[in-house]
Amino acid sequence: MTTLVRDGVNRALRPLGVQLVRGHSDDPGIRPFLPARRVLAEARREGLSVEDYLDRYSAEPGATAATAAAMLRLADLGDKAARVCEIGAGSGRYARKVIAALEPEAYEIYETADDWLPHLRTLPGAVLRATDGHTLRETATGSVDLVHSHKLFVYVPLVTTAGYLQEMARVLRPGGVAAFDIVTEDCLDEETTRAWIESNAGIYTMTSRSWTVDLLARRGLSLVGSHFEPMSGGRTELLVFRKD
Repeated sequence: MTTLVRDGVNRALRPLGVQLVRGHSDDPGIRPFLPARRVLAEARREGLSVEDYLDRYSAEPGATAATAAAMLRLADLGDKAARVCEIGAGSGRYARKVIAALEPEAYEIYETADDWLPHLRTLPGAVLRATDGHTLRETATGSVDLVHSHKLFVYVPLVTTAGYLQEMARVLRPGGVAAFDIVTEDCLDEETTRAWIESNAGIYTMTSRSWTVDLLARRGLSLVGSHFEPMSGGRTELLVFRKD
């Protein structure tokens, strides 16, 4: 009954870009989305990995693996990275791909959804950081080889994204890589725009590609490449930057 009521309220609130979720904060920058218990149980029941279950739920089969492969190819970090940081690791579906490829000594995780934390602790080298939903305050300046985030900046307000981009630039060592996906102008073709209007898709946030590139350029990061990836209702653009 609680779920039915919540879903009904969310349908009514959707045009306003607001939703009810289970969590510990109303801050749109730190609220969780998919509950761990439900996702893990449904994936297990259907005989799928969490990665495959979520790809089918929100994108398309193989999307997680393709995104991780594209990021690692553009990052060109070789087969090792001492320290990696991920913002909003959620189910750990990207983390597992990155850890398998780079074998970092430490994999720092900032995740606001408490129910996913026990699952994330099982990752090799996982270091869970205290999260305020806005900063990477427990990560030292110039200490990280790769900092990345997926399917987070497409939902949070621009000010939250801007703060995290500044933090990503801060924690990177020279030569380190920042990677993340956003909904850019190039993601909003006529068909997608029409679909969003018709469905009142107020949960998504568009972030200017040129603004993002300029913001990071002023912090010593240069764009090295991009890759489009699917998401429910459209697509996002993965941008990869290297610090001078």
